[in-house]
Amino acid sequence: MRWILLVLAVLGFALGFSAKAPGLMGLGFVLGFAFLFAAFFAFAAARVAANTRPDSALLTDKDIATLRASLRKPPPGAPPANPA
Repeated sequence: MRWILLVLAVLGFALGFSAKAPGLMGLGFVLGFAFLFAAFFAFAAARVAANTRPDSALLTDKDIATLRASLRKPPPGAPPANPA
């Protein structure tokens, strides 16, 4: 879809540059910029979607609670973490 938007933007600019009537030229430039704007956000959305982790890779609430509990209490008999 994003490539189609980019092609439509190029066609809109081609219409704007090749038109003889000012109204058609303005319409071509407006369409070109609108499709270019939409294509930019479509490419950005595809890039973000490609770099996100799936929900199955995220920690559950139980995992987070276990990690927090293990950080709070040091093992018995262990020296302090920051000796003064």
